[in-house]
Amino acid sequence: MPPVNFRLLLVTDRHRTRGRSLPSVLKQAVNAGLPAVQLRERDLSTSELLLLAQEIRSITSRRAVPLIINDRVDLMLALNLDGVHLRANSLPISAVRRLAGADRLIGISTHSLAEVQEANGEGADYVLFGPIFDTPSKRQFGSPVGLEQLAEVCSRSAVPVFAIGGVTRAFVPDVLRAGAHGVAVIGSILDRDDAAAATRELADALQP
Repeated sequence: MPPVNFRLLLVTDRHRTRGRSLPSVLKQAVNAGLPAVQLRERDLSTSELLLLAQEIRSITSRRAVPLIINDRVDLMLALNLDGVHLRANSLPISAVRRLAGADRLIGISTHSLAEVQEANGEGADYVLFGPIFDTPSKRQFGSPVGLEQLAEVCSRSAVPVFAIGGVTRAFVPDVLRAGAHGVAVIGSILDRDDAAAATRELADALQP
């Protein structure tokens, strides 16, 4: 299994960039030290997503920042990206591993202890768990699970757990105390006028 050597993961949503282009915001964040990007633009056609992924890869590759694409194993392979992030109803992790090989990252979104344990058993490299706190982007996944459930999940997961859902700079110490390896964020960077400053604040808070 490849190492998960980052603690901050930016999950993209180009509708949250306040009219700025997603690549321009990502460039600011990457130049400020953003260590990993998950490209999650579900409403784009394959051709549109391909073009966007190519543009973003040209930004991330300059600083050897892993680019992980949501769900699209085909585009991961076509563009030789660093990994794929699966939904709970995606292809089985074992099938994706056969396609991806041993050196690419496979992450998966989870919302319960049972899903986290299943991901561990099937060979995921890391899991996102949440929503920890209330956030508009995650309300379709149910009520916030809270820090207590996060702590239980972290204590019973052999792979790194990233807290997602309403995690701001102020909450980082709480999720780390609960045992999270790191955090995955959307609005905490993309909603900010200064993506570089937001990235540095989060990265500093995640320092061990």
